[in-house]
Amino acid sequence: MTEMQEPKPEGSEPIPPQEEVKLENDAPAIAAEPSAATTAYPSVDNTPPPSPVIKHGPSTGTVILLAIIFGFLAGFAGMVFATWANQTGKFSISGIIPGHTQLSPNINIPVTEVSQERSVQVAAKLNESVVNIRTESVQNDPYSMFFGGSSQVMTGIGTGVIVDADGYILTNMHVVEGAKRITVTVLSANGQQEYPGEFIAGDKQEDMAVVKIKASGLRPVIFGDSDKLQVGQWAMALGNPFGFEHTVSVGVVSALNRQLPVEDGKTMKGMVQTDASINPGNSGGPLVNINGEVIGINTAVYVGQSSGQVQARGIGFAIPSNRAKKIMELLRAKKKIEHPYIGISYLPNNEELRAEYHLPVSDGVLVQSVVTGGPADKAKVKAQDIITSLDGQKLTTKDSLSDIIGKQTVGKVVSLDILRDNAGKWEKMTIKVTLGDTPAPKAEEEDNTPQPQQKRPMIPFFSPF
Repeated sequence: MTEMQEPKPEGSEPIPPQEEVKLENDAPAIAAEPSAATTAYPSVDNTPPPSPVIKHGPSTGTVILLAIIFGFLAGFAGMVFATWANQTGKFSISGIIPGHTQLSPNINIPVTEVSQERSVQVAAKLNESVVNIRTESVQNDPYSMFFGGSSQVMTGIGTGVIVDADGYILTNMHVVEGAKRITVTVLSANGQQEYPGEFIAGDKQEDMAVVKIKASGLRPVIFGDSDKLQVGQWAMALGNPFGFEHTVSVGVVSALNRQLPVEDGKTMKGMVQTDASINPGNSGGPLVNINGEVIGINTAVYVGQSSGQVQARGIGFAIPSNRAKKIMELLRAKKKIEHPYIGISYLPNNEELRAEYHLPVSDGVLVQSVVTGGPADKAKVKAQDIITSLDGQKLTTKDSLSDIIGKQTVGKVVSLDILRDNAGKWEKMTIKVTLGDTPAPKAEEEDNTPQPQQKRPMIPFFSPF
């Protein structure tokens, strides 16, 4: 059959087929239909309009790249500006911090920052004044008598400081105590030089010793005034931790006048605490200030423990330079170092102790025990006596008695003001005591020291290798 077609209106034009428009991202789009004017009126130009030009912004990757570039440039510019401001010191810290009370309208903090160059200068200045000490000691084999074993040679390391151009060296007693051989390594412009060391003298209670080497023209250290130290001031520790020679660590003076219970019931008093990193091998080395002056001799480190696990680091202690220098001079002269001794153990009095023991006062010290044959025993001081003053000086802090006695001399007669319980009545009396010299310490006795509530584990820096 012949297909029938619907007649077309006269004057009409065929409608062009719809075309797909391809976008840049290949997504198909249908072109809009021609308007009615295109199909109804042949006199109007019905040429299809050109395809619209589709404009796109920068791609996501381009935006991210530009953001990174501009961020880097801004950060670099900020760093340069901050460095310039810090070096010139032209800007101060003003205003308040959110959540804090404003102390003043404007807080000006002068720029006194220790420069890196200064630290380098101090370290270089002391290189030839700090020495490495190696020791050898003989330890007998406890089974040698049964199995024919031999003695064992133990080695140790430590540090020392040159205190005289002719070869005198100051170090800790625990570094060289019992050593059969001492070797000292000195650094100079000609390199390292080893010398045999001679033990001159030492004091175990003060933990100080002097060693001599046969050398001349050495560069001694300069001692600073430890009485002028302030908490927070810059400090540098130098030494040979674990045998790494001429190691430098930087920190601050963390605290002053620390009292440290150590071996044999002794207490090291007036110690300088620092967070400058110190480790086994640093013993006997210097703690110095920003001028390179010795402000302490590194001696001990505190190690907190719980269930045998180490929990604290960065807490080191040094003998203050003024005391170290005084002891050094006595040791060099081979003079006896006296340690005034009264021969009691005691508890610092306080409100809690007063309430527990029904004491009449809350200051002074409560005598716990008296060493038989000691100075206090000879003067008839008794346990449970309350000492309220010594030579008129009130005992108001826990370390008052030991501090006052430590400043006296052996053989001096001191007056103790005492309160004694006599059948329920407290009597006042004054007893005169002639101070003695501290005998060899025993574990069950304590000298001029309050009973410690808990012994803190202290380890020396002497570490055998």
